Amino acid sequence: MEFSQVSTEHVKIAELSRKIGQILVERGDYEQALHQFQLGLQYLEGIEHNELVRIYNEIGRVYWHQGRLGEAKVWTEKAFELAEKLLDPDELARLLYFAGIRYFRQGENKLAEDHWLRSLEISRETGDLATQAKLYQNLGWQAKLTGRYLQALEYLEKGKALADECKDISSLSFIYETLGETYYALGDWNKAIENLQESLNLAEQAGLRKATSRVFSVLGDIYRNQGRWAEADECYQRSLAYITPTGSPQSLFVVNLGLGLINMERERYDQAKEFFEKCWEITSKGAGFTSRMAAVKSHMGELYVRLGDLDEAEMHCAEAVRLASEADARAEYAYARMVQGMIAARRRWWDEAVLRYTEAQSIFDELGDKYNQGLVAFEMGMMFLEQGETAQAKTFLERARQIFTELGAKSKLDKFPPGY
Repeated sequence: MEFSQVSTEHVKIAELSRKIGQILVERGDYEQALHQFQLGLQYLEGIEHNELVRIYNEIGRVYWHQGRLGEAKVWTEKAFELAEKLLDPDELARLLYFAGIRYFRQGENKLAEDHWLRSLEISRETGDLATQAKLYQNLGWQAKLTGRYLQALEYLEKGKALADECKDISSLSFIYETLGETYYALGDWNKAIENLQESLNLAEQAGLRKATSRVFSVLGDIYRNQGRWAEADECYQRSLAYITPTGSPQSLFVVNLGLGLINMERERYDQAKEFFEKCWEITSKGAGFTSRMAAVKSHMGELYVRLGDLDEAEMHCAEAVRLASEADARAEYAYARMVQGMIAARRRWWDEAVLRYTEAQSIFDELGDKYNQGLVAFEMGMMFLEQGETAQAKTFLERARQIFTELGAKSKLDKFPPGY
């Protein structure tokens, strides 16, 4: 059928089928959604029309939700083959933007960045400030999650200026949130809290329940590391209260991870394991990021170190290393190596422990991750103390104490042995 032979009615039916399919996707009824999209394709058979691009993209989105990533990629690429010549620039930029999100969640960081940068190029040409703000927001988010903290700050400040100019409260809230998380990783906890509070004010003002939940959870993480247990518990509970009615997997992951960590710190190991298992269930069903899957496995490994089950700990850490390498998540990779150092030290495999700790320390130093610099220095100091190497133990424990004192990490300072 030639394009001229396709009736306006057929295009309208195809568009309606796509919109019904999109509603079904939101409800999680993926098979019926696919049926609607295939129905739409039947009405566009043999022609090139912009509605075809949209349906191809939606089919890719369904397969992505189902975890059928190979098929998702095929359909997404089919959409882009036609998109350059059929879609107007604004719609093409949006298509690239959302495809980048999907690729990032699959751990395809290079593909995600390529799509976002191409979308940014188009958005600059069209003068679409709102889309530019969202793209800088996502580029900053990606840079933060992959440990490129200074690059993250650069992207996020650009996004903040654009979002402020076009009064995009949702983007501003997310940007302030990610700025807070980045400063948290860099050890500037006061600046982190300042940005998180700004994000919280905007999220509550706009009724953004998911964002409000995430911010309370990160504030809980900071208070937990400061040993402010009551405030941390309050933040986590408020986070749960905001997110539970929505069932958002990403936000549920964040708060459950925080609850797992606070319970592990307070030696409530059964509860910690329960929360970590909830996190793994969320991420392993295709609703999370590969880097977050790595984080869960590392913390499970650490939990089993504390429980004395070193074989189980090693199994989790090996998986964490694999996932972190796959996602190019350097902070998560370093943390997994640090926990492997703990395992080796508990087994008194001193050379292996030094190797793992040194590798982790090198990456944390390069990233500027002060809190984890302190953690690995503390573990190395305790290892040398156990060997009777008091001079080396003192060097590392003094470094750890200095870092934790600067951060105000009271929960860690309380763990130092007498005299150190």
